[in-house]
Amino acid sequence: MPQDRRAYEAKLEAQLAVWEADLASFRAQAKDLSVDGMMKYDRTLAALAQQHGEARVHLHNLKAAGDETWEHVKAGTEKAWVELRSMFKHAE
Repeated sequence: MPQDRRAYEAKLEAQLAVWEADLASFRAQAKDLSVDGMMKYDRTLAALAQQHGEARVHLHNLKAAGDETWEHVKAGTEKAWVELRSMFKHAE
């Protein structure tokens, strides 16, 4: 396995950990909201959690991909990362 591939996968794993911590922080903040605010925030958190889970699946698939399919799987993973990054920016 090429070193740059391992480094790329490690970078994505680290980003997922950051986003997981962000989700935990958002959940803690939600406890201080009004009922209406909490309902809206809960929907946002649910969407973020779902997208985070999908990103984790993409990363798993990327790590499992053979050398011949890795670049193709990487493209799908990058798309999922862009979507999740955008969701987190809008949630802040």
